[in-house]
Amino acid sequence: MMLINRWRKHGGTLPYNGVVAYVVSLYAWILFVRINPLWLLVVPALHSLQYLAVVWRYQTNVERDRSDAATEPEFKVLSILGPMYRLRVLGFIIVGGILGILGFWLVPIALSVLVPYNKEVFGSSLFLFIAWIFINVHHYFLDNVMWRRGNPEVSKYLFR
Repeated sequence: MMLINRWRKHGGTLPYNGVVAYVVSLYAWILFVRINPLWLLVVPALHSLQYLAVVWRYQTNVERDRSDAATEPEFKVLSILGPMYRLRVLGFIIVGGILGILGFWLVPIALSVLVPYNKEVFGSSLFLFIAWIFINVHHYFLDNVMWRRGNPEVSKYLFR
């Protein structure tokens, strides 16, 4: 009902990022998990899509608010991407992807190879487990602080 009311109120338009985050975060999980419990393995990926939509919206608005957001990049090759804010958002995505690959896979796998430990006791993926648990607990606490509606930065850049 909320989406229908908003659609009517705003002339037949909806915030696409919000709709994607809402659908991915609720309905896909509930429906598919009831059909087959193996979908529980997909739930973290769906949550990541929700999170990426929110972070993408926030960071795009932060970059658009900078004084030089509408200027063209200095290098003509990069001008095909459009204004500077798009280039900065692309850089943010690339750095985030690199850090994600490092934190979730490369560093834990390298530690599993380089650090000797009893694999019969702890299994072959001890450092993957440690890294993933740390990242998820850290993510939980950061979400609890960062994405509150009362946070002035979030109100300014996310709820535009």
